[in-house]
Amino acid sequence: MKSTGAKHLAIHLDLDVLDPSMFRSLLFAKPNVPAGTFDGVAQGELSIEQVVRTLADVAQMADVVGLGVAEHLPWEALALQGMLARLPLIGKSPE
Repeated sequence: MKSTGAKHLAIHLDLDVLDPSMFRSLLFAKPNVPAGTFDGVAQGELSIEQVVRTLADVAQMADVVGLGVAEHLPWEALALQGMLARLPLIGKSPE
C-alpha cells in the first residue's frame, strides 16, 4: 500500500471473506442447500474482528473515501419477508 503512494482509498468489502459459521448472511449459509453444493468454491475464514482490524490498519496509510459492501444475503430477513407476505393481514394489498 505504501509503495503505491496512494493518499485516498476506496474499499470494496466482499462479505464472502467472512467465515459463514460466524456470519450467516452469506451465499454459503443459504438454508436448505444440499451438502456439497459449494464444494470447490473458496469460502471465507475471517472473523469480523480480523476484517475490522485489517481495514483500520489500511486506514492508517490513506484516507478512506468510500466503502462498498457486497454479497450480503440476509436469508432470515428474506424468509421473514416471504412469511409476512403470505399472512392474511388487514390492509395488505392484493397480489
